[in-house]
This record gives sequence, structure tokens and C-alpha cells, in this order.
Amino acid sequence: MKIGRIVGVLIAALMLTAASEPPPELARYFHGEAFDPGDFGWMRGGFAGATPAEARTYAAVNAWLTACFEEGKAHTRDELAAMGVQHADLATMPPRDLRCDVVATAQSAARERSATWAEFQQHVAEARPFATSFLLALRLAEEMAMPRAAASLEERILARTIGEQVLRKATDWGAGEMADAPRLSDGARAVLIAQLSVAMGERDFANTAWLKAEVAKDAWPTIARAGESGSMMAWLLVQHADADPAFQLRALRLMAPLAARGEVNKRNYAYLYDRVMLKISGKQRYATQVTCTAGKRVPLPLEDAAKMPALRSEAGLEPLADYIKSFDGFSPCPKAS
Repeated sequence: MKIGRIVGVLIAALMLTAASEPPPELARYFHGEAFDPGDFGWMRGGFAGATPAEARTYAAVNAWLTACFEEGKAHTRDELAAMGVQHADLATMPPRDLRCDVVATAQSAARERSATWAEFQQHVAEARPFATSFLLALRLAEEMAMPRAAASLEERILARTIGEQVLRKATDWGAGEMADAPRLSDGARAVLIAQLSVAMGERDFANTAWLKAEVAKDAWPTIARAGESGSMMAWLLVQHADADPAFQLRALRLMAPLAARGEVNKRNYAYLYDRVMLKISGKQRYATQVTCTAGKRVPLPLEDAAKMPALRSEAGLEPLADYIKSFDGFSPCPKAS
């Protein structure tokens, strides 16, 4: 029986008892709230040549991830139902539990370019010094930028965006704004991006918790309260709160009357609307979310295609054709085969 089939059978069996707590084999990779993929040893069972014990560990991790995904969706559906949203789609919702999110992120990204375990371990060894150095430098920069106790709301919001923005840019390692980064093999680059993405996820979860508390205490950060930059960055933080669609929906509902009065940016509202509603209902209003189909960039499903151009104009968005053209310079669609 091939290793993939063995693991599949084990996962199916383990799903019967999978709980929200991670398997004990993952314990050494967690340090308090932080997760360090380390040697990625829990993935050994997914490669050829694994022992039965390694295959069981891999199956246990994947069973836990699957259960964790489903538990998160069930909890979110309950929250959304209480907000009047029934039958939420949530097909694109990431894990709600941070531990589940970081393990899934590391696992899905890291193996991308590695065929064998030995090759994968070479990629891990090549990438680790770069990841360690980069994350240490980022942590020091974040500590230096930490706002003083009496900082304004704008200063506090801006400080929280430093880490997640740097990490998002860094996932383009070797391209774009990161074109001058040290060259790595494709496999090592995949491992590095996995480690940076884990750190990004940790910051997104922390920022979501902070922003939820801030909004519960003092309402949504308007331009008057947080300044143009602070209000914009609050929107950015909630855009990246994808693991908490109910909070995103609350923010959207808070922003709706504020956008109508010019107290928050209308474009921001439009982008958040599409991001949230695509996740919940599978359809968007303003065509801000696009994809590549048959070599062309097109909007994801729309609520009303006929009304979309007027709605974009009302929100201060450029015509759709100009918006789509703006992607060509940095992210052209693959040619249709």
C-alpha cells in the first residue's frame, strides 16, 4: 500500500476522534503563543520512506487540521446566524484557531518544491538562516516602533501595521520590491515564505484581537478620531482579519453609515464589502476581487453586473477596465493553454 493511501486511511480513522487540541507531536514546535516550524518534522509522514509512526503523526496532524477547520466554520456560522446571516458559504475562510492556521500555512507552503524528504531537509537548512535573521530584525524594528503609553489612536494603529506589512512584502522574496533579496533555490524560497507566512498569521490574529477590543470600547476609527492614515490602516487590519468573518461583517456594518457621511473612505468600504460578502455569500458588489480565467483577468461573481459600473463610480473606484489593466504591470495572467 502506498504511503499516500496509508495516510489517507489513517486520517479517515482519526477524524472520528479528532479534537480541537493539536496532537502532542506538535508540542515542541509551539513556544507559548509562537510557532516555529523548525525541522518540519511533523511532515515526515507525507514523504516516501516514512515509518508507520511518522505516517501516524502526519495523519494525526492532518485530521486535527481538518477538524479545526470545520469547528471554526461551525462557530462562525453560529455567530453569523446571530447577526441575521443564514447559510454562510465560508468556502474561502481560513482556520479560526491560530494554532491550526500557522500549522496549515507552514505545511501547505513548505513542501511546494520538494520531491523527497532529503531534498526538503536541504531546502529547510538553506532557508532557515534567512528566516531567523529576517524575523529577528523585524521583531527589533517592531519593538523600537512600539508607541508610548500616551500615543494617539492613529499612532497605535500605524504601529500595528509595521510587521504585517513588512511580512506581506517579504513573501515576494526575490521579486518586486524584494528583487534584491539574496537568491535561494525554489525549494528554499518556498520554505522561507512558509516561515514568513506563519509570522504574518500570528500578527494578523493579534491585530484582529486588538482591533476588536478597540472597536468594542470606542467604536470604529473614523478619520476624525484616527486621522486619514489611522482610519485607512484600521481598514487594512480588518481586511486581514479573514479568520473572523463575523468581526469583518460587524466592521462593515459600522462603516456603512460612516462611508455615506464621508467619515471613512468609501473605497475602503467597497473593498471590505466585496471581501466579506464573497466569503459569506459567494458574490461581490463592486468587482474589486478578480481572478484569471482562460488567460484573462475577470471579476469574481457579482451581485448585479448591470449595476456594478455605477456602484464603482459612487464608491470612488475607477472604471473596471482601468482597474483590471492596472494588474498587468506586476501580475499578468498566465497565458491560456
